[in-house]
Amino acid sequence: MQVRNHLVFGLVAILLIGGTILPGMAQTETDEEQPRITVNLDSTTYDLNQKITASGQIVNFTPSSTNPINDMVEIRFMDSSGKIPTTSYTDDGTLCDNDICRLSSSDQSFIFKVMPEQSGNFSITTSLTSLLFNYETYTIQASTYQSGKIKATTTFEIVAPEEEESELESEPERLVFETCQLVMQNTSKELKSTECSSSNDFNVGEKLIVKGKVIVENRSSSSSLPNFVTVSIPYPKELVQTLTGPEIARSVELDQNYRPQTFILRDQVYSVLPDAAGNFAVAFDLRHSIFESGLYAVKSEYLNYEVEQTVRIVDVDFIAQGEAELAITTDKTEYNPGETVQISGKIINTLISDQIYIYIESPDISKYDCTVIECLADRNQKKVIPETGLTQHDFSITYEIATSEAAIGKYTIRAASSVTPDTRTTFFVTEESSIVSVTPSEEESIIAKKIIKKFNRIPDSEISVTLDDMDADSELKPRVIQGSLFTTARGQEANVNIQVSTSDGLCVIGQDTSCMVNESTRKPGAIYETVTIGEEKYKIRYSGTDVRLEKFSILPELSGTEIDIKDWDVQVIKEDQPTRFYYKVSYVNLE
Repeated sequence: MQVRNHLVFGLVAILLIGGTILPGMAQTETDEEQPRITVNLDSTTYDLNQKITASGQIVNFTPSSTNPINDMVEIRFMDSSGKIPTTSYTDDGTLCDNDICRLSSSDQSFIFKVMPEQSGNFSITTSLTSLLFNYETYTIQASTYQSGKIKATTTFEIVAPEEEESELESEPERLVFETCQLVMQNTSKELKSTECSSSNDFNVGEKLIVKGKVIVENRSSSSSLPNFVTVSIPYPKELVQTLTGPEIARSVELDQNYRPQTFILRDQVYSVLPDAAGNFAVAFDLRHSIFESGLYAVKSEYLNYEVEQTVRIVDVDFIAQGEAELAITTDKTEYNPGETVQISGKIINTLISDQIYIYIESPDISKYDCTVIECLADRNQKKVIPETGLTQHDFSITYEIATSEAAIGKYTIRAASSVTPDTRTTFFVTEESSIVSVTPSEEESIIAKKIIKKFNRIPDSEISVTLDDMDADSELKPRVIQGSLFTTARGQEANVNIQVSTSDGLCVIGQDTSCMVNESTRKPGAIYETVTIGEEKYKIRYSGTDVRLEKFSILPELSGTEIDIKDWDVQVIKEDQPTRFYYKVSYVNLE
């Protein structure tokens, strides 16, 4: 054993002397010198669609000398189960706000890669889009390579906005009441009970029961007068009563001393004394010939407090007949991205105030990356309960349009209820675009354009273009017609086209095969097509169909010649798509 120990000791001594162990121990880095990564957030809680900024630093950052790609920081977003939010849309690399940042395209996962600065600092800003995120806790992991993989994590939570709670507890209401149906054997028992079969709908001939409660005021002395609760409902008609004496039995025997008396009943009012607990109840007799179909305000007063509730009373013998209908409208037919659509409507010819389901069909967004731009700003399905009316029930909602170009196009609103057929309406979202003027050809450029008459933003489907002569002393004559049709509804270009005809019905430009020009005139070596109209030849320039800005120009082939056809008909072939037609006529001196 001693020999073996001496051998081991000698071997260790040799290694120490040779520098194998000692230098290695001397070169070991401390924890402070080791590369590491940190990540921080600008907040700990966010709402859906809110911006989030993640920043951090690679401590003791050493840039790669072989491949700078190795320096990139990978930032992963993970939900509570460790899954990464993914999207089915392809990405163009612009989801985050940083120019040096790009989104991983391996599986369209919510993983970013960002190049750090020379100091090792990095940062990204992105949006917690509702298409990928929900209300829960998420983890962000930042990682990179510095002589091995290093990483750091932090968490954040997406929370729904909470309604503000009042700091002070609300005082109990001093006066409350309900309108109730008569469900017990008689009125007396109903009034003694505090139970209420609550309802706001009553028929003529029924009993309308009002049950309520007040906070009873303490009377200062036994001699003080009690405080009564008054409950009232208006009478809609006059009450006519015939007064007769005991010796008169028939109205035909009435003389001047016995004649009909008319009582103008403004309101039917009851005064009732609440019990010790503050409970009170009254009953109204909804008499035939007095009450008619309508909405009535039931009022209750106690001391200086007043409460009002609307009830509907229906005379089933005289209710309006007709099929139940549902109608919806919007405040405009055209909107710009980012605007708010006011949707209103009504149900008519029904006593039922039914819940309305509203579905909004937006334009096709499949060609857009909805992780990069905001595709939909509001929910495409909404529910609304109309206001209670007699046989008409009104409602209204709003719809927020997204601000990006994905919002441009045609929208269809469909409203449905259980008591009416479905109904539809449409609106369009357009973009504010400056219409590019039709660029004249080289030949047109050299013509001295003395006066140009312009006509802008014509929304009509039928447009008459008349080439008026100038003043009698003027030598200017119409030489060129140029027109532009702008389709404001993106995606509808193929469904909106222009057709130009002479006043006698000859189609010069259009999509029909009978038209002289029905496709783009731009061909190799040519931009015009020459046609003969009457005895004159004209050069026609046409952009063709299926373009957002459909353009044409018409001018005589011979120079120094005016357009001899003074009346033209322009037809915009469309359904309900919004369009704008622009045209101008150039009047020149032909000498």
